Amino acid sequence: EIQLNGGSIEDKVKWVREHLEKPIQVSNVFGQDEMVDCVGVTKGKGFKGVTSRWHTKKLPRKTHKGLRKVACIGAWHPSRVS
Repeated sequence: EIQLNGGSIEDKVKWVREHLEKPIQVSNVFGQDEMVDCVGVTKGKGFKGVTSRWHTKKLPRKTHKGLRKVACIGAWHPSRVS
């Protein structure tokens, strides 16, 4: 996707019709040492639990209240995750 800035809507539509399905050189769009703002859109993965999101280990079979949870992330003192 390319955002078209400046000009009227008719000019933008005309430019798109001329360049549709044709390769566009980067040098035609951007100048030397020009700052570019990029936006990335990823595939949606939906709600993920900790095992698939952070790749933690599955807990043993006899674990109380779930196998795909985080059991212990550190000691009580110091009470922070390092």
